[in-house]
Amino acid sequence: MASVQSGEKCAQEKFANEKVFVSPVASTGPLLSETFEYTEEEIANYVIDPEISRNITRKYDQRVIPMVFFMYLFSALDRGNLSNAKTDTLEKDLALTGNQYNSVLTTMTVMFASCAVLGGFLTRRFGPTRMLPIYMLGWGSMALINVAARNFGGIIAIRFFLGMFEGFFGPSVTIYLTSFYTRGELGKRMAAWYSSAAISGAFAGLLAYGVFHADSVLSGWKILFISKSHPTLSDAAVVLPNYPQDAAFLTPLEKEVAVIRLLKDASKKVNGAFSYAEFFAPLREWKFYVFAVFAVCYGTASSTATTFMPQIIGRFALGKVKTNIYTVAPYCAATLYLWANAWASDRLRQRSVFLIGAMTLTTIGCIILVALPVTAIGPGYFACFLITMGAFVPTALFHSWHNNNDPSENGRAFRTGFLTFAANAGGLISANIFLNSDAPKYTHALIISACLQVAGISIALGMRTHMVLDNRRRNREQGVNWRTKDVPTADLMDGPKNPAFRHFL
Repeated sequence: MASVQSGEKCAQEKFANEKVFVSPVASTGPLLSETFEYTEEEIANYVIDPEISRNITRKYDQRVIPMVFFMYLFSALDRGNLSNAKTDTLEKDLALTGNQYNSVLTTMTVMFASCAVLGGFLTRRFGPTRMLPIYMLGWGSMALINVAARNFGGIIAIRFFLGMFEGFFGPSVTIYLTSFYTRGELGKRMAAWYSSAAISGAFAGLLAYGVFHADSVLSGWKILFISKSHPTLSDAAVVLPNYPQDAAFLTPLEKEVAVIRLLKDASKKVNGAFSYAEFFAPLREWKFYVFAVFAVCYGTASSTATTFMPQIIGRFALGKVKTNIYTVAPYCAATLYLWANAWASDRLRQRSVFLIGAMTLTTIGCIILVALPVTAIGPGYFACFLITMGAFVPTALFHSWHNNNDPSENGRAFRTGFLTFAANAGGLISANIFLNSDAPKYTHALIISACLQVAGISIALGMRTHMVLDNRRRNREQGVNWRTKDVPTADLMDGPKNPAFRHFL
């Protein structure tokens, strides 16, 4: 049997007699390539100065993350404020009857889900710095026009276009972030971005609480839409940083190191040419379809927390004002839980374990609410915390997980778009199971949500088991003990088809 060696030792032996390109500490040092084109040997032998790498990520965190955070915050607010509006006089003012409110949600969710792939294509084809502000301008305008809705047909048309623009936007943020951060850095940044959805839930509750207290000639829900649309329209004018090699805030040396960082642990090309063959390549992988089913499962719980939490808390009969203020604490707890999971996930370079843990929390919360009477406010409110805390983690870590295992920028664009579509399709399920006829306990909806979470947990366990066993098989056949970060860059570029590739768990 071949002796087992560490990945670092193998790499050292492989390149022991070859030239090593060391990134100089001085920002005025010579560049390896002014055109950012490198051979596989140059990438593999390029030693990155840790201090320069930290400076680069620090600049990204200061310039990129705040922008995408607020962009998605306004997106979540404009999309989710319909739930807060329902606790006011929305249905009465628009003469909605029966399950017409659910039809409004379904229309928006259909567009939100179905436009994800097209949004990924447009963003990859024409660039995120150009397309993201356009998407914002579109949904911000629709959010403002919401105020003009007078009936069921009007609100349906408005939410149709709002869902379309936000559907374009959702996967585009993920695609944008993978253009800057390595695989071991992506989880925390995805969490920082997606935590805005949880924070929006808390902020929406506080804003609704204040608005519904106001004495105005306009209905409270109309003031809510107006107050949330103006920040979106203002933010649409923001100028986003471009790809690393074009980022004005990086020095020439930092641009080179930024590109090399990605080539070593993220992408086989950085801002390469668009390729239809690479874009649709994930369709030939069986794991892609398994991930799609998983996305539907977790997407249902995510929609339950982001869209129906005010209705779930409404079971306690606290009144519209208290109901909205009671949504704040669960969303705040969800934000902290998401950040903690993302930090640990990046630190341990693990995604699936934390996905399973979060989905288990959501499952337990749903079961508790089903088992308890609506009069049990304390335990029931605790269950709302569990549902919300578990619901926000999967989006950030799941998209980190599948992107971590795809070195192609074009492939990631399609994969992210389609899997975002699948996750948003879970919202279609939520929109049609939380029916007024099942209020206030929503027993059937919670049971369906719990069952889908169990199915998702099973899929994640199965996929993790497959990846662990496949990594062990590859190590055994090559006589090494490599982890994902030990794989030589030249082998990482080829993806899973290369025997030296290791799955990011």
